[in-house]
Amino acid sequence: MPAGTDRTYTNFDKMAERYGVDRTTSAKWSREEEFPDLLFTEGQGGLHVYDAEDVDAWVRDHHFGSWFRSRQGKDNPLDLPKGGPRDLLSLRQIGELEGQALNRPPTSITTLRTYLSPSKRVLPPADRTPGDGLQPTVSEPMWFRETAYTYICRPRRTRRTTPVEAKQPSGRKSAPKQRAAGALLDLDLPDGADTDLLTLQEIGELDGKARGRGKATTVGTLKNYQSQELLAKADRTPGDGQEPAVDEPMWFRSTAYRFIRRPGRLGAAARASREIVDASEPLREDLKLPKGADNDLLTLQQIGELDGKARGRGKATTVSSMRTYLYNGLLAEADRTPGDGQEPAVDEPMWFRSTAYRFIRRPGQLGGSRR
Repeated sequence: MPAGTDRTYTNFDKMAERYGVDRTTSAKWSREEEFPDLLFTEGQGGLHVYDAEDVDAWVRDHHFGSWFRSRQGKDNPLDLPKGGPRDLLSLRQIGELEGQALNRPPTSITTLRTYLSPSKRVLPPADRTPGDGLQPTVSEPMWFRETAYTYICRPRRTRRTTPVEAKQPSGRKSAPKQRAAGALLDLDLPDGADTDLLTLQEIGELDGKARGRGKATTVGTLKNYQSQELLAKADRTPGDGQEPAVDEPMWFRSTAYRFIRRPGRLGAAARASREIVDASEPLREDLKLPKGADNDLLTLQQIGELDGKARGRGKATTVSSMRTYLYNGLLAEADRTPGDGQEPAVDEPMWFRSTAYRFIRRPGQLGGSRR
């Protein structure tokens, strides 16, 4: 080794010992893409020598399970940001920290909530909740930093990845593409990361709402779509060795949304809302609505009551129908949501009067009493 340097070096034998693999495996790593350059060879046998820090960074990116095993026993194995053990972190912050630690996109709030379920308990219940009487007050569930870090640094199941699999962007074998004839529909769906995991039941709920049926698509119907290859095979299955572990088949949001946007007939509510959205008519100014400040806050139920009365139906527009309008983009997203940090605090989604009135004044046919 060169003298007078503080640079650390490694070779295949040291790699095997550090990362818990055999020497053959560490030697194969050197033939994978982006492996650090060989620095020099040493000794009669031509021992291959590499920069240890460069190799460690590469193993973390390409063989996280092996890298993580090498860190076991350390106080902060994932090099998480330092802070007080009782610092409060939200679910979103925990997801961001986990993504940063694992060198991947943030773990979605939806996924983290599944870890809170009694059947999994991967993530412990929140240490602080709104109204718990403790100080400082919180407006959403919060976790102590020490609780969150214990979850993020938990032991993880890993699997060995072949070079072919490693070249796949998602780290998984290619799945058959969903069969579709015609362009995908431009339906309004909740935002989220492409890699968020959804169950079959969750896909059914989103499908039913987005396509205007007024009820969820049943699991039985979805399984029939699978047999017809309209819905692709699950992206994740129990025991597949990937992280996070799942206890039922799950689909990436991108896979699910491609299915939901499939060509085909929409339900009546979705068809009606698309016709209204596409129309070039101005908002109605002939509707009588209660006066009030533009930033008055209204619930979905209150908007439905005003909508039904103003448009002459004789009864309130149901909350279920309002949610359909919301999912199809006819009613804008809520202006206020629980835990948004604004004042006054709200415990359910709420809309400004100006936002609600724009929805109520949408173009379209009125009920009988207003004609």
